[in-house]
Amino acid sequence: MARNTTLIELASELPAVVVSRLLGIYQNTADTWKRLAGQVNTYAVEVTSRQQSKVS
Repeated sequence: MARNTTLIELASELPAVVVSRLLGIYQNTADTWKRLAGQVNTYAVEVTSRQQSKVS
């Protein structure tokens, strides 16, 4: 699980083509990680905003 999280975080910080070339993976795999990273980040922002609205 930690490996997957790390790879998705890497994909969120670098272009998918760079990730695919650095790690020797298919471009489609890097694109999927990039998409997942966006979904994870969106979820984290949503949860944070919910928590802040409860406090306010």
